Amino acid sequence: MRVRKIISQSTVDGPGNRTAVFLQGCNIRCAYCHNPETQAMDDPEAREMSVQEVTAEVARSIPFIRGITVSGGECMLQAGEMTELFRAVRQLSIESGHPLTRLIDSNGTIQFAEHAVLMSLCDGVMLDVKAWDNAVYHRLTGAKDNSAVIQNMEWLLRHDKLTELRIVCLPGMVDVETILEHIAKTFDSIGKIAPVRLLRFRPHGVAGELKNHPMPTDEQMARYTALAQRLRLDVSVR
Repeated sequence: MRVRKIISQSTVDGPGNRTAVFLQGCNIRCAYCHNPETQAMDDPEAREMSVQEVTAEVARSIPFIRGITVSGGECMLQAGEMTELFRAVRQLSIESGHPLTRLIDSNGTIQFAEHAVLMSLCDGVMLDVKAWDNAVYHRLTGAKDNSAVIQNMEWLLRHDKLTELRIVCLPGMVDVETILEHIAKTFDSIGKIAPVRLLRFRPHGVAGELKNHPMPTDEQMARYTALAQRLRLDVSVR
C-alpha cells in the first residue's frame, strides 16, 4: 500500500476514537484541498507498507479505538489493497476479542458497486459531496461532473453503507443549499436517511487559490443548518 501517514488515534475521522490511515494519491484536484501532499501517487514522502505492517499499527492502539478509517487522497484508487487490509483488520478483531469497525472516507468518484468484496468487509462510507451542479463541481475539482458521486450516494444509501455525507461549506464557491435540497429529495425517494455533516471551510493547510479565502461566518453556518433542519435532515456541524 502507498501510505502517506497513519494517525494512531483520531476523533475526527468517523465515530469514536479511530486509527486513520491516509493513502497516497488522488484522482481530482479540489481547490480547497486540506491534504494537497496526498495528491501525487509518486510523492517521495509517502511510503510503501504491507497490509501486515499497517495492521500491526492498528493493533498497537487496541483497546483504545473503535475501528479504522481509510482516507486519502482517494483511498479507492487502492481498492484491492484496502480489501486485504479490511480482511486483516476483521481477523484482528476476532483474534483480539476487540470489535473494530472498518470505514472508508471517499470523494465518491469510483464506483463502490464494482468492489463487492471490499464493500462486504466495509462497515460504511463517509462520502464527500463537494457540489451538486456540474459546473460548480468542475470548477472546484477539475473533474468533468459529479454523476459518479450521486450514483454512489444512492447505491450506498440503498445498501445501508452510507455512514455520513460531508459537505465543505464555502460560500461563493460551493452550492451548499442546492446540495442539501437534493440530498433531502434523494432520501425521500429512496425512503432511507443518513447523517449529514456540515464542515466549515478552514484555510489551514490549503494551498493554491483559496489559501487566503475567509472562513464562513457563524451566521452563514447557522443559515445552512437551519435549511438542513427545515428539510428534516439529521445534521451536525464541525
